[in-house]
Amino acid sequence: MTTNDVFEPVGPSAYVTGENRAGTKNVSGSATDFTYAARGLLAVPQNPVIASKDGKSVVWNSASFEFLEDLENVPPMVSAPVWRQGVLLQRAGLFQVASQRAGAVYQVRGFDLANMTIVTGSTGLVVIDPLGSSETAQAALQLYRFATEDQKPVSAVVHTQSGVDHFGGVRGLFGAKVPANLPVYAPDRLLADALLNQVTNGAQSAKLLDYAYGTRLEPGPSGLVESDLGLTLYVGTSTFVAPTHTVGGLLPAATSQADWPASTQIAWHEGLYVVEVDGVELVLQPLSGHAASPEMNVYLPAFNTVYLAGPGPLGGVNKARAAFLDQTIAAFGATARIGMSAYGWPVWTTVGEDMTTPGNEVSAWLSAHRAAATTADPGALASVVNSSGYAGTPTRTVRELWAKLAGTSLGAPDLAVTAKAALIAQGGAAKLIAAAQNAYDKTTPDYAQAVVLLDPVISACSIPLAVPANTEKQARTLQSHALTQLAYLSTNGRLRNACLTAAHDVLNPGSIVTRFPQTITDLAAAANPLS
Repeated sequence: MTTNDVFEPVGPSAYVTGENRAGTKNVSGSATDFTYAARGLLAVPQNPVIASKDGKSVVWNSASFEFLEDLENVPPMVSAPVWRQGVLLQRAGLFQVASQRAGAVYQVRGFDLANMTIVTGSTGLVVIDPLGSSETAQAALQLYRFATEDQKPVSAVVHTQSGVDHFGGVRGLFGAKVPANLPVYAPDRLLADALLNQVTNGAQSAKLLDYAYGTRLEPGPSGLVESDLGLTLYVGTSTFVAPTHTVGGLLPAATSQADWPASTQIAWHEGLYVVEVDGVELVLQPLSGHAASPEMNVYLPAFNTVYLAGPGPLGGVNKARAAFLDQTIAAFGATARIGMSAYGWPVWTTVGEDMTTPGNEVSAWLSAHRAAATTADPGALASVVNSSGYAGTPTRTVRELWAKLAGTSLGAPDLAVTAKAALIAQGGAAKLIAAAQNAYDKTTPDYAQAVVLLDPVISACSIPLAVPANTEKQARTLQSHALTQLAYLSTNGRLRNACLTAAHDVLNPGSIVTRFPQTITDLAAAANPLS
């Protein structure tokens, strides 16, 4: 049954308001985050609105997040950590990260969930991670050209991860046709993993992303504020160009100690690849042999800059990733003076500072990424630069929430017959609704318990006449309110988004339509070029 109610988010309860106001006094994070997030700004977006290719829809609108400009006045329906992260991520534009006589490194941030990095080469531009849609990537490159007056073509592309926000915008960097000889670097197995997530499991992945990144939520204090890694996801056209060079597999072999070039200014470490792309020397560190998505970090010797592909403190516990980051710290930690990532903002260490001391901010930044892969305790990271105390496992929580409330092959939803049996065993729908209302109304409310108590009532509604229509509406409304209060209390942007989206969908279960294509045509063609 669908209630067809217009979803109006309920306001924060007195308990939520009190908890969030108290939380503003103890929000963790470094004050230098705001300095670093603004450093090097060359140009703000020429037009905050990025339209789809056909001009009929909006792919991205950075102006819709202007409500995040005031750090001090946190609305009562937003937790302080979520608001702080949103204010930091709202800074959009072209930023110069590093420069040397030979060239410069730039980032376009705030055009998508991820960042696009541009390194100037001898004849063109080396682009690292060209965002998730061709529309946002095209707009990002246009901003670069406008601000720098550099019209050189894109000479090479580097994809550091199999997530679509690392490769989906690649065709937007070019005109009608991608150059036939374009070098595209990626970790081994990127194509296979991208196919699995975007084609084979495309429908499930799209629904999960829809929940986690709040793509159907309206930006604002009662809706979408931020999504941990960035503000939210693009909703444009995702594309793909198959890698021409991969690292981390059986072939080619990593650079040997005998062939290690002194120009890298770092010692040889096993498993690293040194390549020269349009005059830009890159040291590629692939994640190989771990049960994780294909990924690789990049070191730019000319700029003493290390680039991390993964989300760091926002990515959740992953022991394989921790071991991988141990290798990153050993290889680059002592020499890197700049740390940058596919997400968030860079960090800098002052030139001339002893690069081996614990005070090195890049080393601390790398350590925060490493620590986040081994602990889900935000407090453990509060004192580390750029960590902001946002450790946790939001993706897993969102996945479980989606499985419970929407019912997909991501998890096993309650069967209606099982739910009906539960109703009978627990005294019927009226008794469960009363218990849920009691949990909701307590002095110290238990909103999560209210949600769980209402699950069998709502699941049984698919059986004709099992639950009266007025009882169903009462159960759905109460669960929607409980989910909304949980969202307001959440200190994690993606969990907040999932709860608010679920609060909408539990009222209107027939309206669940994601805004993402289930497959990417380019990926399917790359997998079977003869088709």
